[in-house]
Amino acid sequence: MAAWTRCTLARVLVSVGPTLFGAHVAWAAEPTASTEDALEAAGPPLEALPTPPSVRLADPSAEDTALLDSVLKKLVANAEPDPGARAAAAIEVDRTLLPAILVRINSEAERADRGKLKQLLLDTRDTARDELKRASRGKPDAEIDTPDYLPMMLAHPAPDNPAWQPLVRILALSRMCGHIGTVEAVRVLIQIYVRFEFLRVDTQLQMNALGDKALAGLIEATRHPAPSVSEWAKRRLDFLGKAIPSEVVQVQDPQVVADVLRAYGRVRDPDALRLIISFANSERSQIREAARQSITLLGEVANWPLRDSYEDMVGKKPPREWTWDRTARELFRNFDQIRFSELYEHYKNGLEALANGNLDAMRDAFDKVLARKPTFEPRDRITQGYFAFVEDRIDKDPTMVLPVLQHLTRIAESEEERKRAGSLLLTLQARALAEANVADQFTLSQALDLDPNNARAKRLLDDVRSEPFNETTGFMRVLWPTLLGGISVLAAAVLLLRRRFTAHRH
Repeated sequence: MAAWTRCTLARVLVSVGPTLFGAHVAWAAEPTASTEDALEAAGPPLEALPTPPSVRLADPSAEDTALLDSVLKKLVANAEPDPGARAAAAIEVDRTLLPAILVRINSEAERADRGKLKQLLLDTRDTARDELKRASRGKPDAEIDTPDYLPMMLAHPAPDNPAWQPLVRILALSRMCGHIGTVEAVRVLIQIYVRFEFLRVDTQLQMNALGDKALAGLIEATRHPAPSVSEWAKRRLDFLGKAIPSEVVQVQDPQVVADVLRAYGRVRDPDALRLIISFANSERSQIREAARQSITLLGEVANWPLRDSYEDMVGKKPPREWTWDRTARELFRNFDQIRFSELYEHYKNGLEALANGNLDAMRDAFDKVLARKPTFEPRDRITQGYFAFVEDRIDKDPTMVLPVLQHLTRIAESEEERKRAGSLLLTLQARALAEANVADQFTLSQALDLDPNNARAKRLLDDVRSEPFNETTGFMRVLWPTLLGGISVLAAAVLLLRRRFTAHRH
């Protein structure tokens, strides 16, 4: 009986919606599924697998290329006496310059005379070490460490040597990658390792300084087409005690874990599959999304572990006809069902309250859903319920409607619904000003631009335009705009006078 009553009430709401709430109510414009169907479907949807980020960097913009060129030119031309400060200032670039850095590295590699670059580096290093030895005389226990190559080269300028400027630029580009420190930057750093053999030890030192941030790049490099590079990457991971997946993920930084999971997907490592699937149900959205992207990258390789995980999770084997991606999507839906079980219970309660006409309970339930997961799906019934609440309360208690309209401007799926919510927000603002005897025709015009069917905005605009001036309202309507305009002009005049006075003093 209760179910029949809910279904009947839902049909009545749909049929009388345009009359009761206004002909342009978005959720009543088309027939919707019954409330019973919606209650049964109140669970995580079967979502598409997430798309992994591309490893290819975007083409650099002309502005970024010009900025990088200016930084490098300033570095080799600057006569700053402190080479360490010079180097530090040059490498502190933003990650947005990374595409330009990669293009510049490849450009330098194409025209580099590696023999001359290497010889200049070795000669300068010997000179620097001799200087350190002379400075440490009388200190028998002093250890002589080779200084960082970039400040070392800046401290020994050789502008007449054609190899000096290219070598300084390449070293600076390497340090820029280390400063940026993302997995994308590590990939570019490995490109320096590949293209400049004489800088391999130096590049390795830069990666050592990155610590765990270099792990994902090293994992990807284990499948590098050059055998020498892939073997080097494997040796480095082994040396760091990160040769197996369970060891690699024992880090604190969630961004590093996410990058590592995607890296295992890119190299299609079957030994990491069980670990990746376990992270696909992580409480951290960043790690969970990365694990699912990794499974997308693994593709068919993940089929049997996914089927086993689904059977462990659900208690029955997945159908034979399911492909690997269908199994993955079904498994992820079950993960989400358990993790957000309380959230979907709130969603069901909201649907029931909407069907029963209890709009306060409906709003409370849907607010709890969005507080936990602002990107909740499906959102269409939440949007429907919120608009019903707005139309029921907007004239009775506008203050209760404001936060609901703000929700709608964010969660509504269609542009038309977002504009309608924004139009109602502007209408409420104009109404509050009108009640304070301030006629704001501009805000009402904006509201009608967003939603020409906004009957409230039309009526209020007509009232504002047609209401005769009386002693109070007429004075207030002239006073406030005039007062605000006068204050603005006065503030501008004061600011201008201050600038002139300051300029005159200097």
